[in-house]
Amino acid sequence: MDQPDHKLPLTRGEVTRSLNSFVLASGLWGAWGQAVGIGTAVFTGYALRLGADESLIALLTSVAYFLALSQLLSPLLSARIRNGKRFILTCGFFEISCRGLLVAIPFLVPEPLRVGALIFLISCGLLCGYSISPFYSTWIANTVPESHRARFASRQTIVSTVAAMVAGFAIGQFVDLFSATEKLRAFEYVFVAGTLFGWAGYVALSRAPQPQADPEPEARTSPGALLEPFRDRNFRRAVLFYGSWTLATGIAGPLYSVFMLERLKISYTMISVFNAVFMVTSIVGYRLWAGLVDRFGSRPVLQILLIPATLVPFVWVFNAEGQYQLVPVALFLSGVLLSGIGLSITPLLFGLLPEGRQRTFYLASWSVTVSLMGAMGPLIGSLLARYLQDVHLQLLGYPVGNLQIIFAISGLGGLVPVVLLRFVRDTKGVSSRNLLSQVFRGNVLSYTYNSALYSLATAEARRARAAFALGRSGNPLAIDQLVQALRDASPMVRRSAARALGETGAEVAAEPLIRELVDGESDIRSEAAEALGRLGHPRSIDPLVEALTDEDPRVRISAIRGLANIDLDEVHELLFWHFSSGVEPLTFATLVDVLGELQDKRIVKPTLERLGDFHSPAIRLQLLNGVCRALGTGDQFYRLLSYDDTKRTSEVSRMLGRAASALSRSPTLDVSARDQLQRPCHRLVQAYESDNLEWLVESVQQIVGVVRDGLSGQEHLAYEILSIYLVIQAINTFLQVEGREQLGVAQEIFLAVCLTRMANLVKEVEI
Repeated sequence: MDQPDHKLPLTRGEVTRSLNSFVLASGLWGAWGQAVGIGTAVFTGYALRLGADESLIALLTSVAYFLALSQLLSPLLSARIRNGKRFILTCGFFEISCRGLLVAIPFLVPEPLRVGALIFLISCGLLCGYSISPFYSTWIANTVPESHRARFASRQTIVSTVAAMVAGFAIGQFVDLFSATEKLRAFEYVFVAGTLFGWAGYVALSRAPQPQADPEPEARTSPGALLEPFRDRNFRRAVLFYGSWTLATGIAGPLYSVFMLERLKISYTMISVFNAVFMVTSIVGYRLWAGLVDRFGSRPVLQILLIPATLVPFVWVFNAEGQYQLVPVALFLSGVLLSGIGLSITPLLFGLLPEGRQRTFYLASWSVTVSLMGAMGPLIGSLLARYLQDVHLQLLGYPVGNLQIIFAISGLGGLVPVVLLRFVRDTKGVSSRNLLSQVFRGNVLSYTYNSALYSLATAEARRARAAFALGRSGNPLAIDQLVQALRDASPMVRRSAARALGETGAEVAAEPLIRELVDGESDIRSEAAEALGRLGHPRSIDPLVEALTDEDPRVRISAIRGLANIDLDEVHELLFWHFSSGVEPLTFATLVDVLGELQDKRIVKPTLERLGDFHSPAIRLQLLNGVCRALGTGDQFYRLLSYDDTKRTSEVSRMLGRAASALSRSPTLDVSARDQLQRPCHRLVQAYESDNLEWLVESVQQIVGVVRDGLSGQEHLAYEILSIYLVIQAINTFLQVEGREQLGVAQEIFLAVCLTRMANLVKEVEI
């Protein structure tokens, strides 16, 4: 009997391994898809060689969509399959094998039956793939942290796209090495290689543990449960929206490769180059849109992208043999726009899923409905291709045939989901207008846009955003407008204008900021102080020094930050004198922050000793970040703290492993010390990945003790190892801090950063 899957929750190490396996498998399947994927130039060329025509290729894509009905069986089996991982791997290997058997058709099947054999093998493979799709999607949904789904989908898709791009270019070059009469043999080699990549993807997936929710009552797995998701109004609207979009794009989707090969006579190598344009722009799109989707939600991103995406099929219309310059333009636009649309769908779908085994029903219902609606697209395209095959027109000097008419129809069909999206609710109620205001900041065109926006806006928040963006534009014409904004009736706008003046870097911005700082009635004095520091001009020093003793603590804090931005040794010494003259709770953390950025190691021990005096978790993290910077680690502590759990776990584990390996092999330490380091260094990484904090602390204590004793006999290197002793002192002081256990993951990050710094310093010591 199969053993049940791994129970929730997974440890950090297991989650990291799972997500890395997902990404690696996606990359391998990306290469596999370029070799045998329906709609690719290779598959289209192979099908045409076997006797298919453009209508049949579109029809085959429609059949593939209709076979998604097989997913209806998956949730019904979910309660009876104890080992879902084994089921996924078994069916997955069968899917790859069926697609790989296409290579045998010319050898084993008579010529009149070859197209039928092609359809049969494709159908068998798709049935295997569809049967595991809801299980695999549930696996990902249960593993990926909710707040980072778009970024994970971006990472996964980028890896898959890069692999597909490289594979696609290599395949195109390889196929073009063969003459027209030998092309069939080239396709066979490609299918064999693709099959190996597909199998390797499932081997990579087998390394990941699969979480499994507690089983639900058997009644929940009845066929009627498949209709339960449609009782959710928002689910119905969302599935109708995406189904209609899939239908519209599917009308033309399978025919683009046919158009390039048959009508435009483009070589396989050139098609691979064009596809590389699409994939590179897709990668850029994934990086651009992922953060925006996680921050603003799927709906506003979709609202921005859908309308221009509906225009892309029209770009394909204006191409002819020998005149296909607009093909790379169309692929470029498709990469930028479709990457954002595709990336937005996954978080939108996952946001609709309930907890527990019902997720499988929602995923199956979504996939089946979208696939059925999507199947209508290629079916319509197939019928139109046959019905319009004798149509030939002239438009703006370009010959227009049946395929180009189909492209135009596909573009018009895309207007339907644009309307339907208005009725879909997203978990984040952010408008597309708000998103656009974020996108247009910080570039050359930003000044023109935000200047007009500032002039026309009447709402305070909108004028404030426009004012700040004006400063970030770097255009000197913005300064006069920002100086006027300092007298705006809205305090929100005045604060933004002061900050923006600091971003300009212009000396003429100093005078109006100084006036605000010394004006006791001004309510933007703290913003003016920080802005003066960002300007960095010497004339800002005296007003900022006077502000260090201001009665308003916000002004004192801003003055500290402002002075820290002025690159003069005298100013830095003044800040340290202020730090050591007495602990003022309201400004101490800021002084640590700025002096740490200046790598003033004198603050390390006093700061850690006073860590327990502060009860705010945020202030404690700020103090630890300042200590790490003072030790010379840069922003490493802050970056690790800002990572999502999966990425942080992977990075900290890697850091601990490298630090342990470097210390246990360092020639700077004597043989006895290196031997003593073997066990705690090995235990260090193991303790972290198994979430055993007690072992982790013990291992760190043992390591720093051995390193300290191993260096103590080298008096001739006293100066060189002073920095190492400072790190050791920092670790030992930190471990004695009262309430350290309340820091959570921050203490693990701090210890990892310090150990890494110590290991790097030991490397630098020359014997």
